[in-house]
Amino acid sequence: MSDAAVLQDPRAGEILDIVAAETGVPRDKLTPDAGIEALGIPSLDLVQTVFALETRFDIEIPVVSDRTGAGEFETVGALVSHVLATIDRAKPPA
Repeated sequence: MSDAAVLQDPRAGEILDIVAAETGVPRDKLTPDAGIEALGIPSLDLVQTVFALETRFDIEIPVVSDRTGAGEFETVGALVSHVLATIDRAKPPA
């Protein structure tokens, strides 16, 4: 699923609200293709954001290996996609 398509998921809005609250970045700047680095989000704020997301959704977000060396998540869309995939994997089987 593309970064833009992932934002159609109803849970994406809540994830973005948490990202905005934890990082201080205005919600309207958190577009799918917005780069984490370009938004000026320090790594400590990103770590705090991950902890807040883990607490809210009762999940453990696994570390992502990044081949580019640019950091764990390059874009807002990649972060949201990763969190949604983690939530989906954590759901108990029906």
